[in-house]
Amino acid sequence: MIHHPATKVVAAPLVTATAVVAVDSVEVAPPPQTHLADASATEPTAPAQHVQPAPPTTTIPVAPTTLPLPPTTSSTTSTTTHLWPTSPPRHSSPARIAAKALKAPVKAPAKALASPANPLTAAIVGPHTAKSTLLGDYAGSGDPGALANFASITGTHPVISSDYLLRTSGWDGMDGAGGSEDWMLNQWRNSGYRLVLGVPILPGGSGGTLAEGAAGAYNQYFTILAQTLVKDGAANAILRLGWEFNGNWYPWSVASNTDAQNFAQFWRQIVNTMRAVPGQQFRFLWNPNGGGSSSWNLELAYPGSAYVDYIGTDVYDEYWGSSFTPQASWSNAVTQTWGLNWLTTFAAAQGKTIAIPEWSVDYRSDGHGLGDDPYFISQFANWIAGNNVAFTCIFSFNDTAGGQDNDITDGSFANALAAFRADFG
Repeated sequence: MIHHPATKVVAAPLVTATAVVAVDSVEVAPPPQTHLADASATEPTAPAQHVQPAPPTTTIPVAPTTLPLPPTTSSTTSTTTHLWPTSPPRHSSPARIAAKALKAPVKAPAKALASPANPLTAAIVGPHTAKSTLLGDYAGSGDPGALANFASITGTHPVISSDYLLRTSGWDGMDGAGGSEDWMLNQWRNSGYRLVLGVPILPGGSGGTLAEGAAGAYNQYFTILAQTLVKDGAANAILRLGWEFNGNWYPWSVASNTDAQNFAQFWRQIVNTMRAVPGQQFRFLWNPNGGGSSSWNLELAYPGSAYVDYIGTDVYDEYWGSSFTPQASWSNAVTQTWGLNWLTTFAAAQGKTIAIPEWSVDYRSDGHGLGDDPYFISQFANWIAGNNVAFTCIFSFNDTAGGQDNDITDGSFANALAAFRADFG
């Protein structure tokens, strides 16, 4: 989350074809729902005590049942964006840095992904596992050191860094005009990681609408954004335009078929505009959320495969059903409306590989996170191995403001961490 989407799950084994994964090649030189909560200028208060779920049972539901919907007034996952350069990033506080240093030494980051002319066919990979699938992480905005510590603690080799453009500061904040994005982007420049960026297509304070975006009213801001990214060393970033658009927690939320069609046309305007900027090598990730309303057709928001490189969703270990078990939670993630089963079928129909830009185990202050759940880790790893997945980005950050903890390395997820090391390390 930096505004994460809602829940997801598996009730029965997935029927999948042999996976053929097409991903960007890797050079020897540098790669609720929701996401992060907006950062404030002050240091956040300590996170609330974890709400521990009831002890899991081993009974697997025979068939999925109708599930109560999660709250619809806010994201069901966390969503923080990077802080302004004048404020120290909260994840880089002295106490956090000291704690990380005690856990493990910082390792050099892995090499970044190259950006070939054709990213979907440059490297064709046959049968694969979670270990061999490209891994990324969000460990804090503009913080390569935190990502390197994550790699050391987990025994993994992430090549992708997840981050977010400013979401509540109007167009000038989002597009980098006047240097608003330079601080965050410069932290990643020459870090060796390839960026996956959440792009708020209607930033707070802009007063924009999907309909106006569809008409091209905001193209100039995306020209500036593309120029900013090229200037600041992120010309090959993978861009999540208007992520989790089928939730209701962002200004770019889609709530009707008309909205969906405007979203698709707005997306085409953005992609055409950004591709016209010299030096760009951007890739675009279409990123709805699992669950949510089926009163409108999500697929109407798809802009067409000429404008999309990856299709994905965000997957958090959260559940609002009555049978609060790891098995029921995972089953829901797989079988729910717009869940993993739908994602697999839809991506195959479009001829696109899958990317999961946010996923994690989860403690929630409202009690709907499954907490230290190794079952979720193992099932997700099995799902990756059975499907056409190019890369995944775990979300290992505690969204204090959003009442959600997802940092698998902070000592609260000992069993899940062990499973993650075994399946992804």
